[in-house]
Amino acid sequence: MTVRGAPAIGVAAAYGIALAALKSGAKNKQALLKELKNASETLSKTRPTAVNLFWALERMMNVAEKFDGDLDDLRKLLVSEAGNILQEDVKVNRQIGRFGADLIPDGARVLTHCN
Repeated sequence: MTVRGAPAIGVAAAYGIALAALKSGAKNKQALLKELKNASETLSKTRPTAVNLFWALERMMNVAEKFDGDLDDLRKLLVSEAGNILQEDVKVNRQIGRFGADLIPDGARVLTHCN
């Protein structure tokens, strides 16, 4: 899979953790956390310079570690948290677009560059 853009990389990582939780056959929280940690370590090596990658992985792991309840509910919560990360990213990008729209005249050409 190819993912471009730091925020999208973070979203993909969050869903990666959620998918690892859904696919896990763990029967207790400790076993599930071990599998999620392994998944997080694997995902962290995919793009070691992407700040959003590490931020999203940490956020997902914090949610998992702090949750105290049924494993199926934890799995659902992780899917929901990945969705929250996605929606937050969409919201921020739309805000950036609205703010930028006031600064860029109609018909202007914009060149963007990242590193």
